[in-house]
Amino acid sequence: NKALLSQFYANLGDAYHATEQYDLSDSSYTRALKIEPENTYVLNNYSYYLSLREDHLELAEKMSKKSNELEPNSSSFADTYAWILYKLKRYAEAKEWMKKAIEYGGGESTIIIEHYGDVLYKLGDVEEANKQWQKAKTLQGEGSEFLDRKIKDKKLYE
Repeated sequence: NKALLSQFYANLGDAYHATEQYDLSDSSYTRALKIEPENTYVLNNYSYYLSLREDHLELAEKMSKKSNELEPNSSSFADTYAWILYKLKRYAEAKEWMKKAIEYGGGESTIIIEHYGDVLYKLGDVEEANKQWQKAKTLQGEGSEFLDRKIKDKKLYE
């Protein structure tokens, strides 16, 4: 059962990522994608985790773009793509994808709104960035460990 085997490797990838065993995580995700190259869950998670580590960003961008093509209108997938563009310092493109993530239903997500604030900050719109960070603080869910400092100092911390 290819789908089940792919899901098995995806779960291993998630578990290894959670325990910071990144080589094993990457290997598991790669095996999952060899079995199911269009598994949007794996494409999105693997690319997001690479972006968090700022590792293989070109590969992450390619996988994330594919997940968005396969499953358009996903706020989570649009946020991942925006975040990869952010890490690649392509802030104007990241802003457009953040807008899509919000349009697709991500406006109630703490992390999506916080990411949007980060992008705005990088584009020089400090006041609007702070408004977004303040909004993120009011939403359910956990923001980054820096969210309170960002709001207080009106400055980006990463």
